[in-house]
Order: sequence, then C-alpha cells, then structure tokens
Amino acid sequence: MDKDLIKLLENSGFTEKEAQVYLALLELSQGTVTQISKLTGLKRPIIYVVLEGLIKRGYVSEIPERKINTYHSMDPSVILKKLQSGAKNFAEMLPILRTLGSKGKKRPKIVYHDTREGIWNIYEDIVGVDDAFFVSSYHRIDRHFPGAVDFWIDGLKKMKLDLKARHLMADIPEERKIAQKIVQVKGQHVRVLNDIKDISIDFTFYKNRIAITSLGEEPFMVVIESDEVVKSLKPIFEIAWEKGTEIRKDKDDRDKNPSPEIPKGRTRLA
Repeated sequence: MDKDLIKLLENSGFTEKEAQVYLALLELSQGTVTQISKLTGLKRPIIYVVLEGLIKRGYVSEIPERKINTYHSMDPSVILKKLQSGAKNFAEMLPILRTLGSKGKKRPKIVYHDTREGIWNIYEDIVGVDDAFFVSSYHRIDRHFPGAVDFWIDGLKKMKLDLKARHLMADIPEERKIAQKIVQVKGQHVRVLNDIKDISIDFTFYKNRIAITSLGEEPFMVVIESDEVVKSLKPIFEIAWEKGTEIRKDKDDRDKNPSPEIPKGRTRLA
C-alpha cells in the first residue's frame, strides 16, 4: 500500500489500520473482510473492529442484503468536508478558548464531546442539578435528539427531576411553542429575546461550569469547569435575561394554577 496515502489519512485523523482498510476498499470499490485482509495483511477480527469505527464516522458503509458482509468506502470528499466542518467549528470556539486561564492561577478543566452519547450524558447531568441557566435553541436540540425536550419536561412534571431553571430563547414560533410547555412546570421561568431569531449555540450555566454546545449540522460540546470563567461570562447573559420578554402560562392555566409574577428585574433563581 502507498505509505504516503496512509500517512495523509493518519494526519487527517485515521489510525494506521483505519487508513489501510479505507484504502483497500477504495481499491476494491467494494469488498468483503476476506478481500480486505488479503490486501492489507490484517487479521479478520481486527478488520471487523476497524470497520465498525469507520462506519460510525461515516467513512464506510455496509452494502445491504448480501449473503456475505460486503462494504464500500465513501468518496474521499466526505473526509474533506468533515475536516472543513471541524475547522469551522473550532474557529467559532477559538475566541472563548483563548480567554481560558491566566498565569499563576489554576487552569480550568475542559472536556470535549463530539458524539451524541457524550453530549446526551452531559445534558442528563445538567438536569440533575438544583438550578441552571439555559441560553438555548430547544427546537434544534429536539432535531438532534428527537423527543428529548418532551422527555425532560415530563420528568420535571412527575418530580423525577427537581431542577429550578431559567431559559432564554430566540423569539420564533418554534421556540415559543416549546416555551409554553416549559412554563407549565413548577420552577421553570422562560424569556425570549425579541431581536434574536435564531440561536445555534447552546450556553448552559450550572454549578461552577458552562457547557457550550454547537447545534449545527454536526453537534459538539465543550464543558468548562472553572469558577473564574463562569463568574466572568455569566453576567453577559444576565444582561440578555434582563432584556428578555417573559413567557407566561396560557390564561386558562393561570386561572387554574395562579402563581406570583416574576419582577422584570429579577435574575436570581426561584
């Protein structure tokens, strides 16, 4: 196999074995594990593991309805698009990353997640805390995790979750519809920003952490654990909260479950 091509793929995020299997499938057009093994010299059990990882990342797919498992590689342009997307996402986060830490002080703990499972695990951790401040796009979250918002709201209603939170959202019909569901739940307060029609990055403050989630085509999350960072960034979002328009319960619901209004200037959680 061409060592230069293998090295190129390694520089693009592939392991050596992944590069060998991918190049073998490119050469074969489509092939079985046995055929891949003959070209690469790799053992069959290893190839199965490598193929599983490549399929998960979208570089290889299995051809359906074949008696023998047969695979084919995606066009190399897919790799380029993923690299470009990753570079764009990193560029968006760079200004925030540059603000982290300072000489002579304890540096923040930073965790990065780019899988659905990793992001979902953090969301589950967040709703388990006592209070939080969300600046988010719930219809975008529901697009990536279908049914997640209703599942979360049901959990709050059934008292399985005891989260008291504020939610700041864009002023669009999709968000207002979800907002009306959220405000039916005790301890949840929602405001919308009239001048903003879309939010593609989710900011969540909880404990001494801020979770920043890109809700674009390929979501990823950065969790920063730092008292200093949270103390520095949160006031910016508090100003936005002050400018937001409060979403209240539908009139029928207020008549059945009257509750005191939240003063416009209030920023502390109930």
